[in-house]
Amino acid sequence: MGRGVRLILLALLLFGACAEPDNGSDAPVTLSSINVPVTEYEIESGGSVEVIFSVEHPLALFNYALSSDGCQVELRLSDNITATPDYISLTRVATADSQGLYRATITDGGSKRPYLYRAYIVIKQSDGELVRSNKITIKSSNFVGGITDIRLERAKNSSLKSDVVFEYDHTSRTFSAHIEEYIANRKFVPTFTYDSIDRVTINGVDLQENEPIDLHRDISITVWKGSNSTDYTLHLGCFTGIPVMRIETPNNVGIYSKEEWTEGATLWIDGMGIFEDVDGVKLSIRGRGNSTWEYEKKPYNIKLDKKQELLGMPKHKRWCLLANYMDRTLLRNRVAYYLAEQTSLDWTPRCEFVELILNGKHLGSYLVAEHIKVDENRVDITEMETTDNSGDAVTGGYLLELDFHFDNQWQWHGASGTPFAVKYPEEEDLTPQQLEWIKGYIAQVESALYGENFTDPKSGYAQYIDMQSFIDYWLIYEICVNHELANPGSVYLTKERNSKLKAGPVWDFDWGTFSYNASPEAQWGLFMTHAWWYSRLFKDERFMALASERWTVLKPKFMTVFDFIDSQSDYIYRSWYKNFGIWGITTTINGDEKLSYPASINRLTDITRQRIEIIDKALR
Repeated sequence: MGRGVRLILLALLLFGACAEPDNGSDAPVTLSSINVPVTEYEIESGGSVEVIFSVEHPLALFNYALSSDGCQVELRLSDNITATPDYISLTRVATADSQGLYRATITDGGSKRPYLYRAYIVIKQSDGELVRSNKITIKSSNFVGGITDIRLERAKNSSLKSDVVFEYDHTSRTFSAHIEEYIANRKFVPTFTYDSIDRVTINGVDLQENEPIDLHRDISITVWKGSNSTDYTLHLGCFTGIPVMRIETPNNVGIYSKEEWTEGATLWIDGMGIFEDVDGVKLSIRGRGNSTWEYEKKPYNIKLDKKQELLGMPKHKRWCLLANYMDRTLLRNRVAYYLAEQTSLDWTPRCEFVELILNGKHLGSYLVAEHIKVDENRVDITEMETTDNSGDAVTGGYLLELDFHFDNQWQWHGASGTPFAVKYPEEEDLTPQQLEWIKGYIAQVESALYGENFTDPKSGYAQYIDMQSFIDYWLIYEICVNHELANPGSVYLTKERNSKLKAGPVWDFDWGTFSYNASPEAQWGLFMTHAWWYSRLFKDERFMALASERWTVLKPKFMTVFDFIDSQSDYIYRSWYKNFGIWGITTTINGDEKLSYPASINRLTDITRQRIEIIDKALR
């Protein structure tokens, strides 16, 4: 154990004769003792205390001025007389109110680090002899006893580039430090400095000197003095502080296709103490996306060999690694999904940030998102069998995508020209009867929607679609300034068995969103009321009234997004700087590509706030 209590000399260094009597005599007075009546002092960060002391001859006079000409008063360490203490200093010595009394001012340097010193006031006499006072205790206001310093010394930890010193927060009793580089094996030998204690435990187990401690997660330290104990938390941040996902392919083969899976890859997740670690899971990986696959920073799909919970999200095999290449904030998808979670939409993809390391190369910040798949933990609709070809069974469930790319196997254009595709049942399972049924249902919807009596609650479109889901879905696109409803692209619908058609889930909010560059008309009003079916729906007064009603309900929930943006921007700020140290953005569609991190976040916040105000004015 290190020694946390150091003895300090508070030295009053003097010229010439140390003291003379104030009684007319020429004989010098030799000091033999110094007395400090109050022996314990506590100093606030940046504050001072006055230590009153007296010498044994009440009529003694001596030079106590602080100066640079050799007559100095300094703080000195008893175990190294040439060194000064790190966190406090002697800043002034003056006479006190009564004869023979003096006042030494000791000031805290504002480091906010905990300390406890055993000290002496020392006067150096003309003959060089030191006169020492009785011992006094000086401690910081945030010192709670026990540990005064924790550090990782490179001499004991070869994986470190330099020593790591932990900072102390007295409110939470937490020692914290951060390592900039990524170190997967964070088992280190800490060096502790203590006050006088009897025992130390780490997560309830007695500390063994020079034994490595696993610092992947926060650990609990308890120090004991007799039957009294003090608890601390030790936190070591690493890299960007967010989880690290490592994927290695066989022989480090590259991922060059979004059609063919590279099999036999292995995945690890370092949860950084936020999520559970994942160790050595087998998977397949391939590229993903349409235009996003053409960018330098590639997005990926992964398929685990077995269902696995990742980053606190429910078990599944299929996951997306979204690159957010064109998104200067890295938050567009994340914020859009948060807003969608505030609505009545049945399901919104969960997602979490990671640092992606592929075959040993750091590729920057990625968003691990749930793939849009039919599953009890995702799009929770009836899972159809190939025998579900008639009666109620053939009515669902279906997952549809509206996609202008028109590159799916089972797809068609509706009477309105809308491109529809069946995403579930999946390509190999969809039967001809099921395809014809869902095409017929969509035809009925469009026939009713564009018919003469489309507003009739019984014979019009309302018998086929869930109006509330369509309104909530539309609101997300309006707030986020996503024009994809007008293309349409990445627009999803579900049709549950014996139920109406529902809008959702939301997907793909990184292109042109939270910006007026692609949709300047959004600066002045609602801009997606003319898109797709909505151009007809908003001609129904009932639909418009329900939109106003839903806005009244949802607006307070939407307003919580600003706290969410603040927390997420703080969470990923290290990741942002590392990501854009690797990648530049070659597109200009979002209009914030050259902004700093704070400026890009402020712009995202400002436009979101503007959109809420614009929608509020239009719908209230």
